[in-house]
Amino acid sequence: MKKFLLLSVLYALILLPSLAARERHPVRGVKKAILMMVIFNLCYAFAVLVIWPRLDD
Repeated sequence: MKKFLLLSVLYALILLPSLAARERHPVRGVKKAILMMVIFNLCYAFAVLVIWPRLDD
């Protein structure tokens, strides 16, 4: 599980911008990509600070 948590950063770097690129308007796509990355970073920080120490190796 720890390995998946670390690899989720790589998945997010590829998946989130590709989802935002489907927007018809470029400005809206960039805003959507930034918003998704900010939300992912907040969730990732929570996972690393709270969930990571509770996981077994």
